Amino acid sequence: MEKELFDIPFQARLCYEKNKGLILPEKVPYIGMGSSYFAAVVLRYLGVKIFPELAGEYFNYIRMIKQFDTAVLISQSGRTTDLINCASCFHNYIAIVNDLNSPLALGPNLKLAIPILAGEEKFSSTKTFINTLIVLYLGHGFDVRNTLDSIERRFPEFELTGQSIGTLLVKNLRSRKFSCINILGSGPNVGTAYQAALLLSETTRFPFVGMSLSQYEHGYKETAENAIVIVINPSKGILVERTIKLMDTLRNAGARVFEVNDPELDEIYTPFSSILPFFFLARYLALKLGITDQFVIGKKITERTDE
Repeated sequence: MEKELFDIPFQARLCYEKNKGLILPEKVPYIGMGSSYFAAVVLRYLGVKIFPELAGEYFNYIRMIKQFDTAVLISQSGRTTDLINCASCFHNYIAIVNDLNSPLALGPNLKLAIPILAGEEKFSSTKTFINTLIVLYLGHGFDVRNTLDSIERRFPEFELTGQSIGTLLVKNLRSRKFSCINILGSGPNVGTAYQAALLLSETTRFPFVGMSLSQYEHGYKETAENAIVIVINPSKGILVERTIKLMDTLRNAGARVFEVNDPELDEIYTPFSSILPFFFLARYLALKLGITDQFVIGKKITERTDE
């Protein structure tokens, strides 16, 4: 996992150079599972006119409606059964995929396969999440070159932040003296919160739950006593004051509150930087908790084929 994390800047640059000038469609479904779906959620809360959909639910519940002729299907492996099933729901589709030799990238009604060029990834999505964001941002007119420069320059800072939070968290996790663990984000960082929770749950086998800050305020905050809450709060975000006020409220209610912020980037680009401390946090916790194997309950779902 450590090697995969430190490959992020190099693989991100490859993806950027390959996909400059890309144009992706609006007003169509962007379908994925897990990290692929979360990346689409990031774009939706940037105001981009796309419709993020979960592949399993789309295929089982929406496909018969036949609302769209085309869609964008996102899969890191290109082998996720739920997503491959969705390819048959459309006249044609665009695949955003890490493996151009995968079933998704070779489908009979494929219109275009876009490589994310993340390289091999054996653990939870890190490089592939970042590179999927790059493709989606570029495809909808956001130039992320300066953002990639920024995160590469500050990479050691993100590692330090993740380890600092991990140092404070590990005792709580070992003793299980907490009621729940929530990760909160707003706007585009709702997708970041989802991704962080998935990554940490897969890695540590503790149940992290990601959600929007506004949704948390509508009832979930009643669980704050003895809870652990990690808040993504971009320093240049439009909800900074509201977020700070909520964090104070949670501390007063007995929650252990941690904050992840970025004083350098504008909020629309912070999903690239906000997720990085969580990557390093997952690695740190796995090391300290003695977790060496992932996906012990069945296979890694993104490696499934149509069996």
